[in-house]
Amino acid sequence: MSKDLRSIRSVQNIKKAFVELLQEEPFEKIKVSEIARRAGIDRQTFYLHFVDKYDLLEKMNQDFIDLYKPIIFERLEVGNSFALEKIEKIYQDNWLYIKQHRQEILSLLSIDTGQICLKSDLKKMVIQKYQEVTGKNLTSFQKEMVANLYVESFITFIKEDRKISKKEIEDLLTYIREFIS
Repeated sequence: MSKDLRSIRSVQNIKKAFVELLQEEPFEKIKVSEIARRAGIDRQTFYLHFVDKYDLLEKMNQDFIDLYKPIIFERLEVGNSFALEKIEKIYQDNWLYIKQHRQEILSLLSIDTGQICLKSDLKKMVIQKYQEVTGKNLTSFQKEMVANLYVESFITFIKEDRKISKKEIEDLLTYIREFIS
């Protein structure tokens, strides 16, 4: 049992160290030895849990997607409108988690290795669900616009380092409706 707890703690420390390093230097420059040193472990312990830093990044991205996929999908279900209000609801319902993991989320969203990109994965997920729910076959332009509206709006909420009031959201939605009318 203590080995399991030690293993869990090691993975948590690795992830924490990785996020800290992402605040200091770009992903491309981070080395496994730096992550291990910052996490207070040796490299062999890192390699017990991850193949390399790309595997670590992929697993952290997948953890985020696994957490938010059911929430996002619920907001896109039939009968629910596909609107900015849904993003506001996700934001308000998950404010505490977002506040606690803000740097981690923003760091992960900023990385695009060409193969691994959380932002692109979220956009693909939103488009797939949107098309499934609506039955609409969107053009590439429409897909890009819908995905950007949803994902970039969510990122903007995360970047705001304070709880945004319901009034601010309502005002924003009014401005957007006026702008596109």
